[in-house]
Amino acid sequence: MKNVIVDFSKLGAMCGFGEICRNFAPRLAAANVPGIHFIFIVPKKFVGTFGDNIDYVSTENKNAELKKWRGKIDLWHATDQQLSLGMRGGGIISLLTIHDLNYLKEKKGVHRIKHIFRTKWLAGRADYITCISNYVRDDVVEHLNPKGKGLQVIYNGIQDIERQAQRKPAFIADGEKFLFTIGQIREKKNFHTLVPIMKYFPDMKLYICGDSHFSYSKDLRKVIETGGCGRVELTGIITDEEKNWMFANACAFLFPSRLEGFGIPVLEAMRMRCKVFSSRYSSLPEVCSEHASYWDDYNPESMAEVVADGISHWHRDSPEAQAAYDYSRKFNYDEYTRQYIALYTKLLAERK
Repeated sequence: MKNVIVDFSKLGAMCGFGEICRNFAPRLAAANVPGIHFIFIVPKKFVGTFGDNIDYVSTENKNAELKKWRGKIDLWHATDQQLSLGMRGGGIISLLTIHDLNYLKEKKGVHRIKHIFRTKWLAGRADYITCISNYVRDDVVEHLNPKGKGLQVIYNGIQDIERQAQRKPAFIADGEKFLFTIGQIREKKNFHTLVPIMKYFPDMKLYICGDSHFSYSKDLRKVIETGGCGRVELTGIITDEEKNWMFANACAFLFPSRLEGFGIPVLEAMRMRCKVFSSRYSSLPEVCSEHASYWDDYNPESMAEVVADGISHWHRDSPEAQAAYDYSRKFNYDEYTRQYIALYTKLLAERK
């Protein structure tokens, strides 16, 4: 029996890392993989959540609890680049998943240098690297020089949100027409570019949803106050049920982000047959393919023209909406889990 540690320390986090953990962990725990025993690293409150077929190590007491596994681990999977690769030596295979190298464009000075050093150090220690898109893989090849290491793209999945519960948020009035976007309120999301287009949609509101504790939210609020025409609202975090309702009822989903390793929300919108508008930056053209309308620049007038034209030709029961829905179904967590199990099995077999 081979022991495989999978680090789900971000389980419970309200971000893309947390979303992946919430969906990957239960599927992996339920899988019957001959010859493999799983140990999950999770926050203490999740210990025991996924049944008795696996063992648990709590994030809060990780070092002490790992002592009993010393010399018994065959493979260690760090599920994002912010985690450690754990114990070394004894033939342990190190697998690292890299979601993005956004710090190359976001950080400056010492902070940028620190991120570069840490990621290069982690990549150097890893035996095998997975990336969540070809865009990220290309960045890894260019900046981390992973020669001699295995390198594979495994796309993220999305949930079957069309089957999940929906609830209208209290901040939306009955019968209201609205545009929608969601994500952490950070500078890279570029949400401020959406505010000035609202003067071209006097009969609609724009809701920008997500964790707003980041400093960028202060600047965004100022832009909303001066240029939002009284019809742009920064809502903060919403529930999954509220998010599903908004995808199902919005006139369109807008995603002007400059930096995305993948971009889960665009596929969630497609799954609900909601029209998607996207920037052409980073991974988004790869993930959206031909199922989104794209902005060529961030000029408010031209952005508004793209949105107005796209909305006028979009119907949720149209062939285009069905094609986007079918495309989004290719990205699912069952396939994601299957590919990782196949990779664990392959790496363990090769090491033997």
